[in-house]
Parts: sequence; structure tokens; C-alpha cells
Amino acid sequence: MASAAVSGIAAENPPLKPDAAERLVHLARCVEKERTLLDFPKRNWVVPHRSEDGQPILNVLIVGAGQAGLAIAFALLRDHVDRVLCIDMMPEGQEGPWLSIARMITLRTPKELTGPDLGLPSLSFQRWYVAQFGEQAWQDLFQIPRTEWVRYLRWVREVTRIPVQNGTRLDRIVPAGGCLAAEITATSGAERLLARKIVLATGMEGGGEWYTPEIMRAVPKRFWAHSSEPIDFSAVQDKRIAVLGAAASAMDNAAMALEHGARAVDQYCRRTQIQSIQPYKWAAFPGFTRHIGEMDDLWRWRFLSYFLDLREPFTQDAWERVSRFPNYRMVVGEPWQSVAVESEELVIRTSKGVAHADFIICGTGVTVDHRVRPELGAFAHNIATWHDNFRPPAGEENPRLSLFPYLSPSFCYTERVPGTTPELANIHCFNFATTLSFGPSGAAIRPMKHLVPKFARALTRDLFRDDIEQHWSDFRGYQGREFDAFPF
Repeated sequence: MASAAVSGIAAENPPLKPDAAERLVHLARCVEKERTLLDFPKRNWVVPHRSEDGQPILNVLIVGAGQAGLAIAFALLRDHVDRVLCIDMMPEGQEGPWLSIARMITLRTPKELTGPDLGLPSLSFQRWYVAQFGEQAWQDLFQIPRTEWVRYLRWVREVTRIPVQNGTRLDRIVPAGGCLAAEITATSGAERLLARKIVLATGMEGGGEWYTPEIMRAVPKRFWAHSSEPIDFSAVQDKRIAVLGAAASAMDNAAMALEHGARAVDQYCRRTQIQSIQPYKWAAFPGFTRHIGEMDDLWRWRFLSYFLDLREPFTQDAWERVSRFPNYRMVVGEPWQSVAVESEELVIRTSKGVAHADFIICGTGVTVDHRVRPELGAFAHNIATWHDNFRPPAGEENPRLSLFPYLSPSFCYTERVPGTTPELANIHCFNFATTLSFGPSGAAIRPMKHLVPKFARALTRDLFRDDIEQHWSDFRGYQGREFDAFPF
């Protein structure tokens, strides 16, 4: 059943304006004017580096060309950091989860959000949407359609001229004589890219892996799928589907099964109460998103462990999407104890009895653990975690969150044993694993407005500091006189 990706139905859009194409061209010109207006001082300043054999070294290699990777690259280009490259394993236009495993109809964030625009009004989603559909359509819009967000990100990439190499997978990062080597697999085969800094803008699973409950591991794979996987929903017709989990992605998958003709969908929540609080709504203010990462460890742990334990709930429109089906059932307070296959039927034993299903979808989220990331294999043994650096007060322990990496103020990994893997100072984390150190960031849109500029400043600070002697020499040799010397 887990064979073909079906990403969900699309929201219905209003008709395009007859001159929508021309309006987008005009908007792109406005973006360029705003960039130029704010572009002072305009010169590339990062000292170029080469390897011993003369190979050029990138200043920053960004792994991931989704919304976070594009925003970081744009921030660096605006700061005139050259030799920046994004790589992404997906084909152009398929980056991120939006056309594969994201199965919501609209984003879960308010339509007024800003982020990838980085303060340029003409680059905002609102201006882009109005240019195509008109002001009234914007007023009528409730939330951003998922497929329109994809089209917007493509447009951002195009008008900002961000360099991206698609069809490229990062396999491993290794030391390379004072810089880092990214061992990659591209369409042309295996290659090595040299970089001073590598940014892992790798989304939800980029700090670990999608979490599969232990009770599912012995179940043959033809009977179940994780919500992060491609699922052929056409095959659920007339089948009994059990969905494990009650957060946002689990609900989206339950809706997909119902919309594709499942005979029954039972969704299971181990908690006795459905989590309905949206932590992002409280946290979406500059004090928190910009500065929580600057607080001491105790306050970061308290705020962000509470934030992460709340998880992201499903939205009202997601509930309406499933509750209109009479064959849908939400089961609360009934954790699963075992799953077995008996006579080609799934038998699920819960805390309250036995249930039966033909197929299971696990909407069980992610687990953060850098030890399972192949790209970090050369350094995993020495990456410090929160467990290595912080002991919570009694009653506030959380073994799951203690595995999150303990990041430096530059968003880079830190060493458990100082001095043994100094290259970690140049491997920067901007995915879901960033959350416990800096708040919701690498896999969320809302905080992008505040955290991407903060992250870019950290990168430019490091690049300047690492070349400080060369800058001092250049400064002392500077001969840019304002006027000719007086004759006397």
C-alpha cells in the first residue's frame, strides 16, 4: 500500500486575474528595487579560500532548499556573502514536504505570516497572492493553501536568484584540511564539495528520524506506513484504517483515508484529553522567538520542553474535514499495547480491549538523535547533548528531549570533549533539532522572520572573525583617499 505519494486535495483558488503574469513581472521588478534601495554597502567582503590543491572552497553550503534553506541563502546574499550554494535531494519544485508527505489542505499558520521575504514587502506572500488573484481574494482568504505556498517558494527562489543544485544528496561530512568536505551523490555521481561552513536546513526529520513505536517493528510493512512515507491512498478504499496519534499530521492522514473511500477510520490518542492548545500562537511574538535562545539553560529548558510536550494540535478546519464522515471515530485514553497479524488481519490490543484493522498509519512524529544521521557519522561520538550540559531540577526531567544537541550561540554543534573535533564549530544546525536551544526555528514558518536574520548574523560574525588577520592587513593597506593631499 505504501507505493505512490498522494499529497492531498488542493484548496480551491479564485480565478487568476487576466493580467496575472504581467502583474508578477511587475512585482519582481519591485523586489529588485527594494533590494537595491536597502543594499548599502554593496560589496562582497568574505575572503576567498582555496584548498591546498587549488580547489575553490564555498563559504557556506546549505543542505536543504526548502523554506528555511532559501531564507538563509537569501539573508547571506543580502549581506554580500558570496560562494553560497544550496543543495537538495529532490528535483526542482519538489523541495520540502509540501507536495509529498504534507497532506493538509491549508497551512496551519495565519495568512499574514512573513518569513522568506526577510523584510522586503514586495517579496511577501500577501503581495504575491494579491498580484495574481486580487485584493478581494486576499480579504476572502482564510489560510494559505498548501499548494500555493509551494508556488510562492518557487517564485522566491526565482526572483532572488538563489543558487540551488537539485538532485543532490548529502551522504557524509568529513574534515578536509582546515575546512569541511561534503561527500554528496549528485545526478552525475559521487562528488566532494569543500566548504568553510555547512548548514543543515533539513526540516523535521533532519535532527534524527521519524519515530516508529516499538510495537510496530515486527509487523510486516505491507500492513502499515508512517505518515512521513509515500502512501497510496487509492488502495484504502473499503478498508478499515487505524491511525495511531492525534496530532496534526495524524489527523491529516485520517482525513486522506476518509476522502479516498476507507470503510472506517479509527484514530487513537493515548491521552485522555485531546491536545487543543496551539503553542505557536502564544510563542509568536518577538520577545520569545528572537530571545528565548539567549536565556539561561534553566529557562530555555522549562519553556521549550513544555512547548515540545504540547506538540502541534490539529486545527478546527482539520477536525471539520474528518468529522463530516459518519465512519470516522476518535478514540481517546486508549494506548496500544501490541499489534499482530492474524489471518491477514491486524489485531490491535489496547489498554481497554481489542480492535481490528486492515491497515495502520502511524502519525507518531519524530525523534531527535544525531547518532542516526549518516551525514554526521564522523562526529556523532563527540556531539554534546543537553544531557551532557544540563541537569534539570527534580520533576522536570525528560529523557527524550535530553538527546537534543546542545548548540552554541552560532547554532553550531558543540563538543563533548573539547578540542577533539574542532570542525563541529563549522557545522550549523537549523532543523527541528534546533528547537531546544533556540526555540521553534528550522521546521517552522512563524519564527523565520526573527531567527533567520539572527542565524545569518552568527554566520557572518564567524566568517569575519576567522579572517580577522587578513581584514586587518587589508585595512592597513587601504588607500581609498577622499581627496588629493594638500600641496603643503
